[in-house]
Amino acid sequence: MKNISHSNKLIGSLCSLTVSFTFCLHFFVAKDVLQTVSPILLGGVRGFFGGILLFVMYYKDVRSIAMENIQTLLAIAFFGYVANQILFLNGLMLSTPLNTAVIMNLIPITAALIAILFGVEKFSWRKIIGCIIGFTMVVILSSSKSNGDVGIGLGDILIFGSVIFLCFSTMLTKRLVKDGFPSPIISASMLFFGGFALLMWEVDKFYVIVDYSLESNMNLGKIIFEIVISTSFTYLLSFKALKYLSPSQSMIFIYLQPLMAAGIDFLVYSKQPPMILIPVFIGVSIAGYLVVTSKN
Repeated sequence: MKNISHSNKLIGSLCSLTVSFTFCLHFFVAKDVLQTVSPILLGGVRGFFGGILLFVMYYKDVRSIAMENIQTLLAIAFFGYVANQILFLNGLMLSTPLNTAVIMNLIPITAALIAILFGVEKFSWRKIIGCIIGFTMVVILSSSKSNGDVGIGLGDILIFGSVIFLCFSTMLTKRLVKDGFPSPIISASMLFFGGFALLMWEVDKFYVIVDYSLESNMNLGKIIFEIVISTSFTYLLSFKALKYLSPSQSMIFIYLQPLMAAGIDFLVYSKQPPMILIPVFIGVSIAGYLVVTSKN
């Protein structure tokens, strides 16, 4: 039994590690696509078609959707995808993949604080101290300038705003899951309804992403990566990981994203990470450790 348990933990760990690395690649790929495609259009295409793929993968669970849950599902789609993607993709255009990876590490911290504020989790000084440290690191990061580029501060703030909306939708998701609602269908609904709303917003510009995809096989590959790999595939692996790991265990791997992003920056783009990211990364990691390992 111990060997099976260790094997399951290894499978879950590999799934979570792959998810973290794939999201890290998404930061770079999406930033490149956003030079041509608008944030709303890219978010719409990713969500709409990614959601359809998830519905197809979990079609047996679609029948379990109860109409009394539709309002909650729509709220999750709005906070978790529409508002989240508008802020995130616009922020990514102004910021860098490396800064984005650091700020996304605040997801466990922000989720804990929101859960405390809404009475979902118990108050804990350990969690509050972790939150204060984490948010302080974001202030330091967003107020720093990279080569005189003032816009990077605004981009960091927008990305952090997207984290807040994502964590709020996560709280709503937890309530449905506790009632026995299948989490894959929640994610599929969030992507589909949220993506549909964004896509309808700029449906008249859909030709832009079609033209972009037809320009080269590389561009087509980037769009396929955004829809299939960084959206549907990562959610699929996330669900698999949670079968073997607790949420806090799977979250640990998110703290590797800044190191992954720095590695890609150095190996692919020959960029040296700014020194300010070193203390910020350490601070965010300590904050996350305090929150994730809290007993309350």
